[in-house]
Amino acid sequence: MGEASGVDEQRGDRGAAAVGGAPDAARPARRTRAEIRVGLGLAVGAAVAMGGAAPALKAMGSGGLSAVNVIQARTAVGAVVLLLVAAVVSGRRMKVRVGDWWLVALYGVISLAVNQVVFTMSLARLPVGVALLLEYLSPVLVALWVRLVQRRDVSGLVWAGIALTLVGLALVGEVWSGFDLDGVGVLLGLLAALTLAARFLLAERGLRSYDPLVMAAWGTALSAVVLALAGVVEPFPFAVLSQDVDLRGAPVPMGALVVWVGLIGMAGGIALGVAAQRRLPPTSASLLLTLEVAAGAVLAYFVLGEVMTGAQLLGAAVMLSGIALAQVAVTRRSARG
Repeated sequence: MGEASGVDEQRGDRGAAAVGGAPDAARPARRTRAEIRVGLGLAVGAAVAMGGAAPALKAMGSGGLSAVNVIQARTAVGAVVLLLVAAVVSGRRMKVRVGDWWLVALYGVISLAVNQVVFTMSLARLPVGVALLLEYLSPVLVALWVRLVQRRDVSGLVWAGIALTLVGLALVGEVWSGFDLDGVGVLLGLLAALTLAARFLLAERGLRSYDPLVMAAWGTALSAVVLALAGVVEPFPFAVLSQDVDLRGAPVPMGALVVWVGLIGMAGGIALGVAAQRRLPPTSASLLLTLEVAAGAVLAYFVLGEVMTGAQLLGAAVMLSGIALAQVAVTRRSARG
């Protein structure tokens, strides 16, 4: 297989100059080193944005919102922000062809709405570390799809990086504390991995025709609509938004936390992630997203006072090593172009 980058995924992709940049069919398919560096920065930013919202999500749950309500709030705020920004930045490029709405719908409903719901349901049945480990099997699924279905070569370095990342994630999540696992919870966790993998593969397909910001905006909007329908079963308690939540002794308005998770965790994370994928292979982008776990743990230490154990710190270092190893393959591939 050699160092065939995170893949021969370099073929058939088109670039964009910015998060709202339009596809440029005249560009060469192969990514440059500079483009990959930008993609890496965007992907890390996406992981930090999503992981950085974790302490706020936890605080919202302790403040009286159910898991479904938390997802509804973050997605609604994220959708409004992304649609407004996309309307200003992308303008007429917001239009989606009738024949492509199925793709945008799958991206929004399956990879955003369903993913969040099934992962939250798995958390109710499994230890947090185990649920995270199952969901972040998604890079393995993406790599298998690329190799077996798309029949592109996947570098040995990418496989090694994925293996190291999963080992590190197991240490961070301290999965040994949850040997007595719930069968339904495991199935839900695997479904979360499948829908998360679908996010990268569907985005890869959509980015061939649409701006990253357009994909992120419409996908999140459709996700918000589907989650809003869940309000029929579990109405959103708007009165809670005026209450305060305690963060290490400091009262913080619930409404501010909703803005935090919606603006930074959802809108920022999704937009940066999709923009990064325009510049990176899906295997690389999906692997970098696992940094969300480490980012969330670090911020939880400062915001919630949660201290990582020695094993968790070791796991974070192993995760970073695995991610760095996989990116070497992408960089070597670009150097050959």
